[in-house]
Amino acid sequence: MRFVAFALLLALVALPLAVLPSLPLAWLAVPGFIIGVVGVIALSVPLVTAGAALALIEYTLALTITKTPVDVVTAAGFGAAVFLLLQLVHFAGRVHGATIGSAVIASQIRHWLAIVGIASAVTIVLTIGAPAVRLALTGVPLPLVVVAGALGALVTIGGVIALARR
Repeated sequence: MRFVAFALLLALVALPLAVLPSLPLAWLAVPGFIIGVVGVIALSVPLVTAGAALALIEYTLALTITKTPVDVVTAAGFGAAVFLLLQLVHFAGRVHGATIGSAVIASQIRHWLAIVGIASAVTIVLTIGAPAVRLALTGVPLPLVVVAGALGALVTIGGVIALARR
C-alpha cells in the first residue's frame, strides 16, 4: 500500500512541475514531497495532508504564474489523487500489521472509487452549471456572494463530518 501512496504523492508533486518547470516551484515541491514521504512511511495522515497541501499550493502557483486556464479534468484528477492518497494512508495506518483478505481490500477500493465517481459527477454538474450561476449572480454585491460561499463551505464540511462519524 505504501508503494501506491508514494506513487500518488509523486504524481501530485510532479504535476505542477510539468505545468511550469521552475526553481521556485521546486522549492515547494521538495519539502512537500519530503513531508509526504515521511507521512507515508510513518502512516501519518496529518503529515501526508501537509505534503498534499503543499502540492496543491504548488499547482495553484504554477497555474497562476503561467496564466493557464484551469483544466477541470486535470483539477478533478488532482483532487481525486489527494483523496485516494489520504484514504490509502489512513487505511494502511488502521490495518498496519494485520492480515487483510483480498475481499476486504477489493471492497475498500470499490468504496473509494465510488466516492471519486460521485465527486467527479458533481464536478461536471457544477462546471456545466457555472455559467447559469454567473448569470444569476450578476449585480449581486460581492460580500453577499462571499458570505453565501462561506456558508456553503460550512454546510459541506458539516456534512462530511457527519458522514465520517457514521
